[in-house]
Amino acid sequence: MRKFPVCVVAAVLAVGGCGGSSGTAPASDAAGKFVTALAVNDSVTACSLLAPQAVRRIVVLRPEGCPQALPTLGLPTDRPDAVEVWSDTAQIRTKGDTLFLREFPEGWRIVGAGCVPHGEEPYECKVDGT
Repeated sequence: MRKFPVCVVAAVLAVGGCGGSSGTAPASDAAGKFVTALAVNDSVTACSLLAPQAVRRIVVLRPEGCPQALPTLGLPTDRPDAVEVWSDTAQIRTKGDTLFLREFPEGWRIVGAGCVPHGEEPYECKVDGT
């Protein structure tokens, strides 16, 4: 498990005062597509919704590739509950997971999945594209 850097979480929270939570649908849709793909064992689609850096880190740790490695990580497949968007970053919570997303030119992508908070410490994420 990797830790989601505090500086990224702090930056997301700092921007929150400026941006609010408007325009949450595109980020929520991306997260919904991701967890749905995981739930139906469509790891090719799930991997396509990850940020490029997240895919690279998976491949470094698991040379068999993202589509083969992602199903072995045991990521939760609950639908998004709470969505917070700040400019080009988002945090989406489900019953069993916290997802972090970033908006890229091609759309919203998952930069962190399988993330668990640890109080004041950084989130630990099974998928980490920071």
